[in-house]
Amino acid sequence: MFPRLSAYSQIVARLQWNPAAIDFTADARAWPTLPDARRRRLTTLLAGFRVAEDAVAQHLVPFADVAEDLDSMQMWIFFLQRRDEDRHALFFDRVSAEVLRLPGGTPAERRAAASAHVPPALLELFDVRLPALAADLAAGRAELLDGIALYHMVLEGAVFTAGQRALLDDLADGALPGVRAGLEHVELDERWHIGFGLRCLTGARAPNLLDDLPARAAEAAAVWGDAVPDVNRDQMMEMCRRRLSIAGAALARTAA
Repeated sequence: MFPRLSAYSQIVARLQWNPAAIDFTADARAWPTLPDARRRRLTTLLAGFRVAEDAVAQHLVPFADVAEDLDSMQMWIFFLQRRDEDRHALFFDRVSAEVLRLPGGTPAERRAAASAHVPPALLELFDVRLPALAADLAAGRAELLDGIALYHMVLEGAVFTAGQRALLDDLADGALPGVRAGLEHVELDERWHIGFGLRCLTGARAPNLLDDLPARAAEAAAVWGDAVPDVNRDQMMEMCRRRLSIAGAALARTAA
């Protein structure tokens, strides 16, 4: 039901894209003309991803370090994911600078500016809980599977999925073509990240880490507040249920 670990290198090779090559000219021209309420909603979502993608890129490092002692191929997949996250962080930094026109002459300054537009609950997840988990992993106080459950299944599988769905639906009219084109690439990358995380949890036969995922996913997706409509949270929960169904079937096969 899941590809071999070695197959993820082929998946990544097919999904390569360059965030520096995306043209935001039309987006920058259109942005000031959008209705105020729409710009506020989009600013919350895009600034949220600016902060969150930077955080996941930074705090994925201990995952690969721990995996090095467990499975060299798994370590390599974490490295490939880190490259994706760096690419996503660059994409959303460009959006912040060229489309949202957030103040700051450096990525760090723009990240700080983006934080002012992000709901406190989202900041708590990515600026407090994720760094704490990464520190516990690095110090040997947490297990890799606990980290995967939070990082891949809750943060990427719930928070990112709900936010991406909201953005893609909002931008379906072509108002910001460069932003939408980049988001489509980001979403494809995140799909294999989540699939990889689910494969790790299933392969380790850790059903206890899967049991509470629906509740954790629903709670996590709520951090977007009103920026994510109910329909997009419902879509995320349906995806979560499908993933858990696949995981349950895989666990049943390995137990047979």
